Amino acid sequence: MAKSIKYIYGDLKFTIKEEFGNWHLDFYSPVDGRHRGSTKLKATQENLKIIKKQVIPDIFVGLGKEPIKVIEESKVWTLQDFADEFFELQTTQIREHTLHRNIMHYNNHIAPYFGSRELASLTPIELEKWQNQLLQKYKHLTVQKFRSILFSIFDKALHNELILKNPLEKVTAPKVQNDANVEEINPFTEKELNCIMENVNGYMKNFIKFMASTGIRPGEIVALKWTDIDFIKKIIDVKKTRIRSKKNEKVKDGKTKTEASDRNVDMLNIAEQALLSQKLLTAESEYVFLNKSGNPFYTHDIIGVNFQKILKKSGVPARPLYNLRHTFASQMISKGADIVWVSKTLGHKNVSITLTVYTKFIKEEDDIRFKKIVEMDKFMVKFDNSYDENIDK
Repeated sequence: MAKSIKYIYGDLKFTIKEEFGNWHLDFYSPVDGRHRGSTKLKATQENLKIIKKQVIPDIFVGLGKEPIKVIEESKVWTLQDFADEFFELQTTQIREHTLHRNIMHYNNHIAPYFGSRELASLTPIELEKWQNQLLQKYKHLTVQKFRSILFSIFDKALHNELILKNPLEKVTAPKVQNDANVEEINPFTEKELNCIMENVNGYMKNFIKFMASTGIRPGEIVALKWTDIDFIKKIIDVKKTRIRSKKNEKVKDGKTKTEASDRNVDMLNIAEQALLSQKLLTAESEYVFLNKSGNPFYTHDIIGVNFQKILKKSGVPARPLYNLRHTFASQMISKGADIVWVSKTLGHKNVSITLTVYTKFIKEEDDIRFKKIVEMDKFMVKFDNSYDENIDK
């Protein structure tokens, strides 16, 4: 991680920088001007001590001065310096693929703007301009994700007394409610699903049908192995999810999103059909779904990309792959399926979460609704009939 350390020795001010894996020195001498160069020592803490205790004193003496004790030493934190520390601490606090995603967002959308800046120098107006620039390219919900990462970094710095206040607190966050409704919960109709099925083949056809008939998350699906499928008991054992990894690493499976996400999913007939069709393609392999090269998926990202191409070909309005999960839930709930069963199948912690997300899809036939009205009427307060008679008069 890049570091920049201010070090004062006598009347000379040194800057010790980490560059290309080595420690570099930068200082100004009244005798012969500015000096910059590599110490050729690797950027380790042990070599940092050597520079302070040996190299700098030798330079000082070489300039004809008497060696003295250190007067002052301080570290100048750049945003990048502290972000490195922040993400290192998070390795034990959040899931690995979530951490990887956050680092990727930071590297792509925060570091290019502010990475080299001193942590305490960033101002609200600069951050507001940054946020507005991002809003020209990305949806409000997406920018909110980038912002939350930077906000957390500032918050940690504030907690460690490296800054006096979190500058993002002065910047209004983008409103995300409307974007969230459009992006996240927009189920496909039966007509749209059938149209999609007419324009897809191979593993993608099986994947789409399987996800829409189980509600299993895409990361959980690509982590499924044939040993997780019990065709006799009609159970799908969901205990893993795919953790995002670099392409030169082996595929990694990690824990599911929450404790409740570890579950057994009942295999409906359509899901079984999809699996049996997929078995013709990958029965000899460990994993249920493989990419075109015959290897397990590193992530479900490419499936999401392929899905968008299929939607375009089908003439179906674009929306994220995750809406296949919402399609399963909304279809089941709107047609009267047991809400507890739906919640368990989705891997929600409790029914209230399911109800919060999908209440608008709960519908009832009029005859059932009328019976409930009569039943509820029994609990109403009884009014004096004479009151109505007086009104009539």
